[in-house]
Amino acid sequence: MKKSCIVGYGAIGPIHAAALENCQILFDVCDCNTERLQKSGSHAKFTDFNDVLNDSSIDVIHICTPHFLHVPMALEALEHGKHIVLEKPVGISRTEAEKLFAYNGDKEICIMLQNRTNPGIVKMKEFIDSNTFGKPITLNAFLTWNRDEKYYAQDAWRGKWATEGGGLMINQAVHTLDLLCWLGGGYSSLKGRTATHILENRIEVEDTAEAVIKTKSGMNVCFYATNCSPLNSPPRIEAVFENCVLRYGDNMLMLIKENQVEILANDLIRNGEKAYWGMGHQYVIKNFYDYLDGKADNYLRLENAHDVTNALFDLYEQNRS
Repeated sequence: MKKSCIVGYGAIGPIHAAALENCQILFDVCDCNTERLQKSGSHAKFTDFNDVLNDSSIDVIHICTPHFLHVPMALEALEHGKHIVLEKPVGISRTEAEKLFAYNGDKEICIMLQNRTNPGIVKMKEFIDSNTFGKPITLNAFLTWNRDEKYYAQDAWRGKWATEGGGLMINQAVHTLDLLCWLGGGYSSLKGRTATHILENRIEVEDTAEAVIKTKSGMNVCFYATNCSPLNSPPRIEAVFENCVLRYGDNMLMLIKENQVEILANDLIRNGEKAYWGMGHQYVIKNFYDYLDGKADNYLRLENAHDVTNALFDLYEQNRS
């Protein structure tokens, strides 16, 4: 049985904790903010990352820290012989991300692109890959969330290029962008724009983006995302075929054909304020630990983030040149 430590117990750390508890995996918690640390309950607590690195009982480190710490902490952990569960993004720049992609040691790196494991998305991928409805003509994706001034005031690292690496795209819409690249069979290129419509006097980064993405198969894919909505809605993704549409939305997969709607799959839905996030963390974490224990053949490896990382920084570079 592997033991782990969650490093960073802000917004996403407790999600990892709940998943680990549900999977009955032992874990400690590390955070330099003692108030946040106390929220982790009875688990062993660290305030110094170096103590985690030097604890021989810890096999896996979950990196749930602010974005600018992801790559430095991951590289240190790997050097100390720890396996990694890495929250998105891989890095806050293309150059930084490539440092981690270049790792070729014997430790495992699991990337948290958890929306790939939602049952509705898994089924959608199966239908697309099997040509059940023929080849899709196009894919469309829409994300309408809310991140207001109060959200950015929570932590000083948010909303800045140097510490967050971006805004909407790198932090919220990255998962939807990843699904488009994955469902579409691989990323080739894109043309798009970013903008800051509401918080231009509060943040340096974008709150809205749109792009047309070309996949490796030559398909043009349409993408739109914003943090300017008053509500947080589950993402919507469509695969459009000649005679039907597969629509993933409201945590379910629907087949729309001849004005008839058939529900093909339902996701498990989280309770509480972040219900629209889904339950993917638990699927990814369980599968990773099963792999480490020899009970699974594969897991969501770091290299799965190549396409979305390239697409993300292609978009940013087009809009910062």
